[in-house]
Order: sequence, then C-alpha cells, then structure tokens
Amino acid sequence: MYLAAHPDDENTRIISWLTHEKHVDAVYLSLTRGDGGQNLIGTEKGELLGLLRTQELLEARKVDKGRQWFTRALDFGYSKTATETLKFWDKQKILGDVVWAIRKNKPEIIITRFDPNSNGETHGHHTASALLAMEAFDLAGDPTAFPEQLKSVKVWKPKRLFYNTSWWFYGSKENFDKADKSDLYSINVGTYYKTLGTSNNEISSKSRSKHACQGFGMALERGSDIEYLKFLKGDKPKSNDIFEGIKLSSESGTLKTQMDKTVSEFNYSNPQLSLNNLLQVYDLLKKNNADDLKLKQVKDLILKTQGIYFEWTTPKGFGTLNQEITTQLEIANRSNANINISISGSTDKEILANESFKATEKLKIDDPKLSNPYWLQETPKNNLYVVNNPEEIGQPEILNPIKKSITINFGSTKIDYDIPLKQKTVNPSIGERYEPFYTVPAFVANFDQENFIFSNQPKQIAVEVESFVANSSAKVSLKASKDWKISAPQTIDFKEIGEKKKVVFTVETISKNANSNLSAIIESNGKIDNQSLNVVDYPHIDRQIWLRNAQAKVQNLDLKIPNVKIAYLKGSGDEIPSSLRAIGLQVDELDLKNWNPSLLKNYDVLILGIRIYNTQPEMALINKDLWKFVENGGLVINQYNVNRGLLTEEIAPFQLKLGPNRISEEDAKMKFLVPNSPVFNTLNKIYEDDFKNWVQERGLYFADSYDQNLIPLLEGNDTGESPQKGILLAGKYGKGTYVYTGLSFFRELPAGVPGAYKLFMNILALK
Repeated sequence: MYLAAHPDDENTRIISWLTHEKHVDAVYLSLTRGDGGQNLIGTEKGELLGLLRTQELLEARKVDKGRQWFTRALDFGYSKTATETLKFWDKQKILGDVVWAIRKNKPEIIITRFDPNSNGETHGHHTASALLAMEAFDLAGDPTAFPEQLKSVKVWKPKRLFYNTSWWFYGSKENFDKADKSDLYSINVGTYYKTLGTSNNEISSKSRSKHACQGFGMALERGSDIEYLKFLKGDKPKSNDIFEGIKLSSESGTLKTQMDKTVSEFNYSNPQLSLNNLLQVYDLLKKNNADDLKLKQVKDLILKTQGIYFEWTTPKGFGTLNQEITTQLEIANRSNANINISISGSTDKEILANESFKATEKLKIDDPKLSNPYWLQETPKNNLYVVNNPEEIGQPEILNPIKKSITINFGSTKIDYDIPLKQKTVNPSIGERYEPFYTVPAFVANFDQENFIFSNQPKQIAVEVESFVANSSAKVSLKASKDWKISAPQTIDFKEIGEKKKVVFTVETISKNANSNLSAIIESNGKIDNQSLNVVDYPHIDRQIWLRNAQAKVQNLDLKIPNVKIAYLKGSGDEIPSSLRAIGLQVDELDLKNWNPSLLKNYDVLILGIRIYNTQPEMALINKDLWKFVENGGLVINQYNVNRGLLTEEIAPFQLKLGPNRISEEDAKMKFLVPNSPVFNTLNKIYEDDFKNWVQERGLYFADSYDQNLIPLLEGNDTGESPQKGILLAGKYGKGTYVYTGLSFFRELPAGVPGAYKLFMNILALK
C-alpha cells in the first residue's frame, strides 16, 4: 500500500514497479480526493474538482496497474501543519478509515510518501498522512482498535513500513547526492520489460500525465532510475530487498501447484490452450473462498485468452425512471471453438467460433435510484464526507449501473459476468467513445451561477431546464425567503428528450440586507423535481455527474460598481468574468491566439486570469503591449501565479518576484497598511468586517520582492508566522496602474463573499 494525502502525491514509478516487476497487488490510498486544489484545465472547484481528480487517479491506475482507495477526508485547502490538519478532520474517524483500508487490502508493506517528522515543513495534509500511517500500522493488528470493523474484516498486521524519500526533501538534488544513504533501501525502477517493449519509467510517466488538471503532463523517462525508501517500523530487512522474508504468493498446496502448472504451460502463440488450466484455477479459488479481486483477475484472463468480448450499449447517456430506451448487446467469440452462453438466465445459446451475437432490445428503466457519487449523497460534515454504509468507505467509486448477466458454460464450470450498460457514440474524427450511463430525474434545473449579488435593484435570473421526457410539460417556479419577491411560475413544453429551455424570472429584494437560498422547483404530472445536473466532461476521463439541489444564493449588498469597460485574458480557468457580469459589468474575453495590441484600445481595465503566466506561453510575447496599455492610462490586474514554472520572469512592468507564501487561514486578521488608499475607500468603504466569511483561504503565492514603485496595501499572516506584505500590491506606471494580488478572488467572488466584491470593485476603480 502506497499512502499519501492527495491525488498526484503518489509515486507512479514505485507503483508501476510493484505491479510490473514484482507482480504484486499495489493500492494507492489517498486520504483526500483533492477537492481543495487548483484546476489548470477548467473551472471546477470543490466537489466537482474532487470528481475530476478521482477519475484522473483511476485513469492513472489503469496505466500503472495499481488500484485506488480513499478515506472520507475532505481536502479543505492548504494547511501548514499536521496539527492543524488533524484538528480540522476528525482524526479518529480518518485513522479508522486508514485502519479499515489496511485490514481490507491486507498489505505486507506500507510506503508513505511523506516523512512523519516533517510537521511544519510541508503541507499539513502530507505530514498527517504519514502520522496516520504510523499509528494505523500498529492498530490494524489490534483487535481492541476499531472493533466494529471486525464484523466485516479480520485484523491484519503489515510486516514493515517505509517512507519514500527523495531529493525534494533534502532541498536540492545536489544536497541529496552528497547525503549519506547508507540507511536507505534503493530500488531501480528503470527496468525494461522485454515482453512489453517498454520500460517501467515510461509506463509511470504516462500514468503521471493523467493528472491533467494539476498540470503534470510529462515527457517519458527511460533508463536507470533509483528510488529510495527509509525504514520506519516493523521487521527491518537485513538486505536491500524490501520483500525479504515475504512470500510474494499467498497460494499453497493444490492451488499453487495448479497455478504454477498454468504459468509453465502457457502458450504465447496460442493462449486458448490455457482454458482448462485457468478453469481449474478458478474452481480452486472458489473452493478456497478466495477474495473477489483474485476471482475477477482469473475471470478476465479467461475472457482474454479465449478472445471473448462483451458490450451492452445505448446511444443515450441519460435516462429516467419508467423510460424505455434502445440497447444493443454484442457478444463476440473470437476463439476457434464454439461457446455456450445464457443471457440473464435464459436458455443456452451457442455462438460459433469467430462469430458474434448481436441483439437489439428495448429496456424500461425500473430502478428508482438516481446515479450519484456515493460520497456526495449528503453534505460533508466536519470536513469529512458522509458515508452511511461502512462497507463503502474507501472505494474510489460505486457505480449503480444497469447490468446484464451473462453466463458462459464451460462444461462442468459455469462463470457469471455482469455487463454494465454504457453509452456508445461514434464520432467520425475520433471513433468510438464509451461513457457511463446515468439515471437522472425527469427534469433538472441549472442556474448559470451559484451566487447572485443585488444592489437594491431587481435582477433577471435565468434557469435552464432540461427534460428527459419527450412530449412533456412542466411548471417551473423559484422559491426564496419572505425578504424576496419573485415573478410568477411559468409553464414550458418539451418535444424531445434532452431538450433545454431557459426560463427567466424577475427577482427583487424587499429588505435592505436580505440573503437567501433561491430554489428551483419543477412540477409535472403531480411529481416534483428540484435537482440540478452538474457534469464534468473531459476527453481523458469518463464523464461524471453530480445531482444536487437546484439552488443558488441571493444577497442584497450596498455595493457601488465602477463604470469601466473590462477585458479579460484567460489563465488556467476561473469564474471571475461570469461573477463580474452577474453584477452588471461588461467583461469581454480576448483571444490570445489572435492577439493584436489594438484590442485593448476600447478598455479601461485588463484582468489577467489566475496562473496565466504558468499556462499561456503567448504572455511572454505580448507583455510589452500590456505595459504600454498601463503606461497610457490603463489598469492591469494580475491575479495569482505559481512561483514555480513561470513561462516568463517578466510578469510586471516593474521588478516583481513571487514566492510560495500564502495565508491558509481564511479568518486570518488583515491589516490595512495604507488606510487612506482608494483601494479601501473608493468606491466602497472597506472595514475589517469585510474580511469575514471568506472561504478556504486568504490568498496564495504572494510577492516575495518588488520594486519600490509597488506599494503593499495589506498585511497578514497565519497563526505563529511572520507577517506577509506581498498580498496586494499597486503601483503607478506612466498614466496607469498595475496591480498584483494573491488574494483568492477566484474563490471568493463565485462564493458570493460580500467583502471580496467590495474590495474588487475598488481595485477596478483604480486609475
């Protein structure tokens, strides 16, 4: 078991080496799903980002052949110490999850990615993962620890625990090269696999590159590559072999004899000859009550060696209760012998050698259960996902697909297979694509944003309603607290399944400081639907959905808005443009691919999207145009960029260097360094209370050093740390103004934080 805190923390070189070189079962236990991180490829944050990163992990495991597990821990963002982390999480519950994962997966060896003695030196989640591994290593074998788990699993005592160190923990490669490694165990993970025609580090590089939203696409590596492990607990190996004294196979007796026979007699040119041997292995595994993983592996081997293929598909991606959809079943027998099958308990059907069976049928959806990630069924509590069924804890996903049962009759042995229903589409430019099939409500409603800010004026709010029922009619209404007045319900008609229509309501406040949840209600044929359909769809993952309450927040603010024309250049993706449009500002998104400096002549303000200097190489070419824009009287607002991986060092018309500093405590006290600055007085008066109710953090990647013309306006720090001053900088350049800010406006504005809106309006008003 490899154990760390987040998606992308895992060392794919070691996981791939374990599965390909040592042929052992390797599972990556990530404490979180990465919900609190950043996203380089889209605007997903929070739970939707967790969905995306979960799928990227599963895609990575498909490449390196490991397995994936999680705990219930919610990634609440950057934490500077494990002490803080374990206060935010319910330590005992997460510790229980780690113990459960160990007992369930039965690892002989556990490897942590992080040093348990690194508290305060790295992300608090990182150190916490190692500390939890240290405790769980002992507790998993203790019957008095978490005894409620023993209804389903037995105690398990791993043999040894290591920490996977590297040059990164020594500060530099030079320091690591000079360090004494006599107490470290080394693994050469650069093995070349002749039968695969590729090397372990090439496989691991491809696996690593699946973490697209973290920007971890990498070149393939080849040749010798050494990983180092430091012994922490258990039975210390006397040699460099971390598996010393460990049997790499748990089988014995007749089963082991039959498995050895199956391997020794395997015919690479005619794998079908292994059928009888594999059937005997399967029968012995069943007789010995083997775990599901081993049975599944043998069942898959039988299909592959015999060239048998199943699929059950529909052209539709979504369906609703009582709907009838068209499906097609295909069973291909590419072996040189006939096979007998039964479908969902029907009489046997013979499929001839190298022939296929296809059947089109209508399917009525009769399961009322909606498709939804199991860990998102309820709102998280105390930074933990709520999972009511203990047996589900740890699973990467639990799909509720509609399945068809296929039984293959191999004489005295019958083997059952479940085939999930999938959507199948064919695109002329990319070919076939398979996606999960989801059961959804008859109608869903989506607001175009999560928060609506009012300034004592009525607002038109649109709701997009999608129907999954043909020839249907629905009454749509919005509900809020008594402080809000909403126009009357509207009835809309749909002809086609999947048809979408926008319904616009007039919403106005009747109270000065009103705020409320605004809910969408859809009534049809006496039934009420009130959920939104949130889709995460990228080419490198299976499409994901999350059904949640169709709600948005509405709040009335005394907010003064500048009269400015705004241009926006996209970075890694954020919702700043839509958040500004929502309060009535005009924001035009410019195209970097077709850049022309004249594009800026009609604008007062240019906003640079988050991480633009990390993601958009064109910025190095157009910087001079931006500085000219400022010099001529414009305002450039440069949001946070990561100090590592800048595509150009020139990110300002002045000297400006970024650092790794951040303020992770969202309630950290903020000090106004220039109280009379327009940023705190024009158009909106900013008070200390305007920094209340910020979400996740204050900010990140503040400026480390900067030109004297850049004036620091804010100061703050996390508890026990030195004050940071590079949080918000503003400086005159020619007739205009340049601003760099690490404040996390990209989180605060979409979350509807009032003080963040007031402050951003004042920044927009700078000239």
